[in-house]
Amino acid sequence: MTLEKDTILLERYRIFDILGQGGMGSVYRGLDENLGVEVAVKENLYSSDEYNRQFRREATILASMRHPNLPRVSDHFEIEGQGQYLVMDYIEGEDLRQRMDRIGKLSDEEIIMIGAGVCDALTYLHSRNPPILHRDIKPGNIKISPDGGIFLVDFGLAKIVHGSQATTTGARAMTPGYSSPEQYGTARTDARSDIYSLGAMLYAAITATIPEDGLARAMDQADLTPIRKRVPGVSRRLVSVIEKALRVHPEDRYQNGEAFKMDLLSASGALKKRVEAGELTVPPPPPEVIAAIAEGKAPASDPVSTPVIDMSGESAARVRRQQQSRARKIILRIAFFTIVTFLGLFGILWRTGSLPEIWGTFNGQDSATENVIETPSIGETASIVDDATATATQDAAQIPTATSTIDPTDVPTNTPIPPPGAYVGGGAGQIAFASARIASDMPGISQIWMMNADGTGFFMITDQSDGACQPSWSPDGMQLVFVSPCVIDQTEFLDSYLYTINVDGTDVVQLGTELGSSDPDWSPDGTSILYTVSYDAVHTQIYRYDLENDTSVLMTVNDKVNLQASWSPVGNDFVFVSTWIGGQSLLVQRNDPESSPNQLSRSGEMLNNFPSWSPDGSQIAFSQRETDTSISTLILVSYEMLGLAATDYVEGRVTEVQFVPEGNPDFSPDGMWLAYESWPDGENHDIFIISLDSLEIIQLTTHPAYDFDPVWRPLTPTEN
Repeated sequence: MTLEKDTILLERYRIFDILGQGGMGSVYRGLDENLGVEVAVKENLYSSDEYNRQFRREATILASMRHPNLPRVSDHFEIEGQGQYLVMDYIEGEDLRQRMDRIGKLSDEEIIMIGAGVCDALTYLHSRNPPILHRDIKPGNIKISPDGGIFLVDFGLAKIVHGSQATTTGARAMTPGYSSPEQYGTARTDARSDIYSLGAMLYAAITATIPEDGLARAMDQADLTPIRKRVPGVSRRLVSVIEKALRVHPEDRYQNGEAFKMDLLSASGALKKRVEAGELTVPPPPPEVIAAIAEGKAPASDPVSTPVIDMSGESAARVRRQQQSRARKIILRIAFFTIVTFLGLFGILWRTGSLPEIWGTFNGQDSATENVIETPSIGETASIVDDATATATQDAAQIPTATSTIDPTDVPTNTPIPPPGAYVGGGAGQIAFASARIASDMPGISQIWMMNADGTGFFMITDQSDGACQPSWSPDGMQLVFVSPCVIDQTEFLDSYLYTINVDGTDVVQLGTELGSSDPDWSPDGTSILYTVSYDAVHTQIYRYDLENDTSVLMTVNDKVNLQASWSPVGNDFVFVSTWIGGQSLLVQRNDPESSPNQLSRSGEMLNNFPSWSPDGSQIAFSQRETDTSISTLILVSYEMLGLAATDYVEGRVTEVQFVPEGNPDFSPDGMWLAYESWPDGENHDIFIISLDSLEIIQLTTHPAYDFDPVWRPLTPTEN
């Protein structure tokens, strides 16, 4: 439970405000009323007897630390039934992430000094008896004080290594790009893991780009982009030092902080002399910046003097050229496939004599709602057949087969929640979507738009220079998370990031996800976002981003394609697309990185995409096609199909409108409608909705521009 302002702990520590929050607790700024000094109070909420004993043991060791680059732990205590607390020095100033936001790429001199200061802190920590590992080195955990001092802060995940113990247990918050490869899963971590994270942090500070994720590199799914490719003027000697710290295998990195520091200082003789003389500082943050941070607001960057951090790692001109090239390729590909598909269909229809009938349908002579397959119902005799079911496993070395078995006790559960009676679809509510309907000097660039669900009231929400798409609503309907850069019909998001924005177009914030992020889906409780990270065209994984503590956790680990995750309505589980079991199957997994997914769809080699969970949890809609060039259609499947054998599995088309592509479905808040995109002419995409009750189809957009990625806005509190 979050502590209120002016709460007094232990009749001594008065709480002022929250500095940060995470899954393990919060960090507060407070006052030690006995000594009259400001402190940082770190809260830990784990309450097991073993964790309490570990906390007391490790807090005692942390309290013994004394080092000029570390905050002093001055006290620790427990409050029964509430939590455990560490009291540390409050370090005033700006953290490195704020500094990077404020001034852009850091100079070689600042990189060397900051690296040397943190190396000193790590050398001290790693040489303790027992050794102390920090395990969460990133820009947000480096503070620059008002006098330019460098501090490594936040010991919320620090681990005391006793004897020959390998740190294979305990809390681990993976921060993609900064965490070493061995921090994922249960691999051994040691002092060299902190060395890797420091190298990653220095890489980000000198290039303004988060390095490629360590796990992806370890799995040969990505290569580290050389620093001088991103910033050509950086000292070659400094580059070699940072890149050595970032090597995948621990034995190839620096083995300790002192060796790392010595090589950093060897890149500048002048700085080496300053450090040897006892001067280890950087230019301090301006007083107005310190004042703004103390008031709880980081100052905005100067749009004239401060360079914008290009988190794609490429110049704007290069990104523009890449997107224009991609757009041209997409247009040529669409044109080619359209011609081939049209000629093939024309030949089939001519031979079968169906051309007059289809022509009449497209000319309004036959209602699109007359030929319909009803939503399949679940037979009462359906049952789980253990020896014929299939399940996916998290072991990357073992790909599940059609004869694998499901453990019925491990099948994800989703408690259906009936939508409130006030929810209405169709002519009420609002829909966000992506569209390229405004003039731009960059062909195919899309933005996020909003419209009423009756096709009126259009207005543009985003105005990203590199485009925006794939919107997903916060559960209160007041914010969107989206992907940028984005061009129409983009299939690979290797240079994209996630951003949030208010529904009125204000307060655009880039989230701390790594390069190649896409497919965001906001959790029902509003605390996290599922998203895809694309390492290359054939290797993608699903992560869960924690909005409170700005960290990500890897949810899938394998060498296949995993993407397009969609939360269940209560957040217990999520459904996603995977190539684990042939084709593109739908798998369902618990909201737990340690759990194994279970197979839902039994569509063989069919390509399933864009799953969307109904509000009551009973059905999942998705689009399906036979090949990359086939026409996609909307499919509904019951959640009760999870775990059934292929012979018992049933899925059905939403409509039987022939040769009309349908994709990207999204349920209305009442579950009675689907919004989707369709392109009947084979080219231009528009937004449609269909009633699942009457199967009435309504076209909402008719603009000649490309409209896609529709998502129905949740009802806001004022609408209930």
